[in-house]
Amino acid sequence: MLDKFTTYIRDEKLFADTDKLVVAVSGGADSMVLLKLFQQLPNTFCVAHCNFKLRGAESDGEEVFIRDYCAEQGIELFVQQFDTREYAQLEGISIEMAARDLRYAWFEELRLQLQYDYLATAHHRDDLIETMLINLSRGTGIRGLSGIQAKNGAVVRPLLFASREEILAFAAQNELPYKHDSSNDELVYQRNIIRHQLIPLFETLNPSFRKNAAKTAAILKDTAVLYQQKLGEIAAGIKEEEPGLTRFNIEKLKALHPQQSLMFELFHPFGFKAEQIPEIIAALEAGAGKSFFSKTHRLVKDRDALLLTTLKPDDAQRFYIDSNCRAIADPLQMTFEQMAKSSAFRFSTNPLVADFDLSKLQFPLLLKKWEQGEYFRPLGMQNLKKLSDFFIDQKLSIPEKEALWILYSGKKVVWVVGHRIDDRFKITNDTQEVLRISMVSESWKHE
Repeated sequence: MLDKFTTYIRDEKLFADTDKLVVAVSGGADSMVLLKLFQQLPNTFCVAHCNFKLRGAESDGEEVFIRDYCAEQGIELFVQQFDTREYAQLEGISIEMAARDLRYAWFEELRLQLQYDYLATAHHRDDLIETMLINLSRGTGIRGLSGIQAKNGAVVRPLLFASREEILAFAAQNELPYKHDSSNDELVYQRNIIRHQLIPLFETLNPSFRKNAAKTAAILKDTAVLYQQKLGEIAAGIKEEEPGLTRFNIEKLKALHPQQSLMFELFHPFGFKAEQIPEIIAALEAGAGKSFFSKTHRLVKDRDALLLTTLKPDDAQRFYIDSNCRAIADPLQMTFEQMAKSSAFRFSTNPLVADFDLSKLQFPLLLKKWEQGEYFRPLGMQNLKKLSDFFIDQKLSIPEKEALWILYSGKKVVWVVGHRIDDRFKITNDTQEVLRISMVSESWKHE
């Protein structure tokens, strides 16, 4: 087993001899075998154990078992207890999902705290097959059908080459102690139904089912690599990265074939679901403005592109500026300079600098996001114009409009920041004092 273990680590490039690892150990046969094998490697490692408090004395007994074993072997140990049922109830998720979320969040926190390189888990070949079938039942693509990945970011799974049968045999040969988790026998969990009922049924059809399924997963894993390489080439010709957003060319999206599958692969990394893709495809032929949301991103139909931006909390904040204010840093970096209008005064031609007749301003000034239905009188015009119409004239994209800040005096627009001041507050021959407002940089345009 040790030779296969080290060969698999090397072939899959999981980690180097000098890397430091957190090893997740539950106390079951799988994780105890993983721990035993790690004891024979040159790597620095520690053990992390989770007590989910789900099985009363049994859970606590596993914790005591791990503590005793690590103390006897001189292994550094970290233990964390969770109220898993309470977390599942608060989040509205299953006990299985709650335990998974809790343990991986803590493992990563511990790894970063220790400044270790990787987290090693004891997933093996049978786990991979079970995951394939779970993903198949839910609906998945090539990546899902390839099961568990040997390396995913900082998580490595160096036992994926071994079957459960091989692991149990190694534990017996080495008289390795371990604890049996009784929840693994309960058919209330989806994975247990697959493990104890579905896979044995497949084996009645073909005794080599597990071995063949693992081979299929390996083939699909390689296929997924080739698929992602091709997808990367396609994406490079369709999207353009700009500060704060990504543009996907609509005409090129329309030309994709097979369109639905490729668009799913393009937008799935940003959290969009398969069921949203037909609606996004339909929006390619619609007018501008249609929006789609994932938990982390927003996709907006513009004139000739789909615009992808990262979601931020709705900014309904208002920022007030007193007459004696000389600078602000939030939400924009701005300076305020009051000066007499002398014969030497010259208007600034910089769009990030605005000059106003100080006597026409009502303090405090207000800085906030624009709202639909608002009007102003653009410099040089005699009539009011809707802000939304002004934005159309300026050919601003939807994300650009949403990034804008508006400066108000009373209830009147003073300045569409970075674009146009209101004619009612301009400097005239009668102006005696000037308020000059300057933007520090253009970075605000991409926030």
